[in-house]
Amino acid sequence: MNYYMYYKDELDLSDNWAQWDIFISAFNLSDRLDSVFNKVEADIKCWLVFPEYDFEENELPENAKVIKVNEGTEAKQLQPVIQELSLSEYKYRRVCIDATGFMRAQLLFLLAYFKKSGFEKVDILYCEPGHYSKKENTQFSEGSLYSTRQVIGYQGSSSQTQKKDLLIVSCGYDSQLISNVCQQYENSVIVPLLGFPSLRADMYQESILRTIAIGEPFGSADLREPIYAPASDPFETAFAISTYIKDNNCLDKYEHIYLCPLSTKPQVLGMGLVFLNEYEGHNVSVLYPFSEKYSKETSQGISKIWQYTFEF
Repeated sequence: MNYYMYYKDELDLSDNWAQWDIFISAFNLSDRLDSVFNKVEADIKCWLVFPEYDFEENELPENAKVIKVNEGTEAKQLQPVIQELSLSEYKYRRVCIDATGFMRAQLLFLLAYFKKSGFEKVDILYCEPGHYSKKENTQFSEGSLYSTRQVIGYQGSSSQTQKKDLLIVSCGYDSQLISNVCQQYENSVIVPLLGFPSLRADMYQESILRTIAIGEPFGSADLREPIYAPASDPFETAFAISTYIKDNNCLDKYEHIYLCPLSTKPQVLGMGLVFLNEYEGHNVSVLYPFSEKYSKETSQGISKIWQYTFEF
């Protein structure tokens, strides 16, 4: 795959943007979501309200279409939404998703839906924060972790050999989730994927501080030889993972390769894209630790707004 063929563009709130037939965003209290939602012009604009954010009725947006998402797996949550919005009718039309407020597994499920349902292309926006509200101490997930499993649509095969597994985990601020996954897969070879260049210069140091705070199972050698990929670019993330797996003969060397996206939404999309393009049906899967709740507001301000065009 030549991931440099995919198209991305930086948008500005003062410019004229493209018009879409349908626009979907996941609601939380970060002001960057409102700014983008109000700017976008589309025939249908919709907020999805996920139960993990635990919103009260008086906190929900007014004067816009709102769909309250049910509890359950990413499939149980999004299949009714897909039916309610008649998304299958938009295969050849202009579709735009704001990934900024989405849960990671739900965003991946939606990406797989678009590819497997025959969509030609989908635009996905991501709005970088000006800064995270509590810097390196910002908490994204809350409550207990109730399950660590493969994301629906991203399950892989295994042959039950005596080889070790490989865990490639993209590291962000959520050290609780990173630690949980690494502890459960401590017998695997663990390779961190770090967001460099980061969204902002200070965010690289902050995410490294969170990663170092985990201690074991990350050893000094792991952090000296990570995979690097830009935190704001899904296509370069996909290329970096693909290159690492090929250069190190990982498909043959390991029993199973787990990709665990715990950093920025662009890197989440990159992990999903490389799986859907190259590793479906192989001994590769996307793994995720599920938390009961997520913070309603984690950032302030806007740094950059990106538009990524995913062609299927």
